[in-house]
Amino acid sequence: MTTPAQPIKVVIAARTAVGRAFREALASAGIEVAADCRSSAELLEAVGRERPDVCILDRELSGGGLVATAAIAAPHRAPHVLIVGGYGSAAERRAARLAGAADCLPLDVDAAHLAAAVTALARKEHT
Repeated sequence: MTTPAQPIKVVIAARTAVGRAFREALASAGIEVAADCRSSAELLEAVGRERPDVCILDRELSGGGLVATAAIAAPHRAPHVLIVGGYGSAAERRAARLAGAADCLPLDVDAAHLAAAVTALARKEHT
């Protein structure tokens, strides 16, 4: 688990333009991205290699954002997963949580809210 003195380790898995927006949002908050993936297969490799605190997944990720969430959220000490995409409806949030995501935000989330969500998840104990 990350402590306040340790940097937050984040892995992003998203389409190119969406991933770039996520990286910029996190950089503006001083959060560094350990890996940037374009598919669920790349994400699974990066999670094993980087052991991130938080993974940010584009709901429309190649290979399936919710499928990737279920694959990485199950193991003990898995990173917290934040799904970003869709419109933030109750049904979308429920699907993300059932897949194992810790949180779900709409695609139009602003930079400050994205960074705050990542920081909160990195400091949250796994339950």
